[in-house]
Amino acid sequence: MRDFDLQLFGEEKTEPATPRRREKAREEGQVCQSKDLNAVVEILVGLIVISLYAGYAINVFVAWIKEMISYLGSNVLRGDGWMSWPFESAVWNYFVAWLPIGVIAVLASVAVIIKQVGWKISFKPFALKLDRLNPIKGLKKIISLRSLVELVKGLLKATIFAWIIYIALKDKLPEAVHTVRIPFTAGAAVLGDQLWWLSMRLALVLLIVAIADYSYQKWDFEKKLRMSRHEIKEEHKQTEGDPQIKSKIRQRQREMAKRRMMASVPKSDVVITNPTTLAIALRYDRELMQAPIVLAKGKGLIARKIRDLALEHEIPVLERKPLVWALYDNVEIGDEIPAEFYKAVAEVLAFVYRLKKKQ
Repeated sequence: MRDFDLQLFGEEKTEPATPRRREKAREEGQVCQSKDLNAVVEILVGLIVISLYAGYAINVFVAWIKEMISYLGSNVLRGDGWMSWPFESAVWNYFVAWLPIGVIAVLASVAVIIKQVGWKISFKPFALKLDRLNPIKGLKKIISLRSLVELVKGLLKATIFAWIIYIALKDKLPEAVHTVRIPFTAGAAVLGDQLWWLSMRLALVLLIVAIADYSYQKWDFEKKLRMSRHEIKEEHKQTEGDPQIKSKIRQRQREMAKRRMMASVPKSDVVITNPTTLAIALRYDRELMQAPIVLAKGKGLIARKIRDLALEHEIPVLERKPLVWALYDNVEIGDEIPAEFYKAVAEVLAFVYRLKKKQ
């Protein structure tokens, strides 16, 4: 009874994805990426930069307010276009104060994206695909394990954030209320510090959730990329060629090489044997060759055909057991014999030349 590979029919995807499968997925825009991780890195970097840069930004903002107050008593308010200069000043000071913070945060987010998916741009995800308009597939995406995970993740984040905000308000609310009784600058500093620490706590919690989310995204991505053994075999056929076809090609190449080799046997000067299992055809032309060359060699049935061809074309066949074994193991067809065999081969050729002279 013939055995069947049940996995071929079940198409169970149990094998890790091949490099070609991964590269194809990247070209189609299928990458492992956590959007939460990108966002939390941007928030954390922004908070850190704000803590280092906030003093300068506040000074710029305060200087702009003073400038605007002094502008209120100016005669410029009575002329046309009185809003142009305050507007330009506001825009300029805003960019000077906050643009570096935003640029650094965005660069950090871009670095995280590149770290996750690599540096490769693909426009295939933006191509129009009609199957995306299929309502059944859209419903499957809504009702799926991924959607359930996203729902649980959202509820978990909302619950944790609400709990942290509640704890912060419970502990810091009396201190925040007390700021109305102290100078404005001191109170603003206290409120800003409390707001910064609350934001940092929320960001750290979001970082933990993002790391867990990235781990899940990695697992889910690897699961989707898995391949069945049949798919791996088919991919190997596409890249390396069908093994059966390659085997047939190699067989035909061997047959053609054997025919060319047999066609060169009549040109040889002598055939040496052992005498039953090996045969080697040698040829030497003083004007064209520096040393004798092996025109053909073979074992078993090929050796017998070489001997038969030699006898058919009246080429001397000599028994030289040690020499034929040494040449068979060390010299390929079409190559010159090595120097260590010159003497033994010269004796064979000399014998053949003397034999031809007698004839």
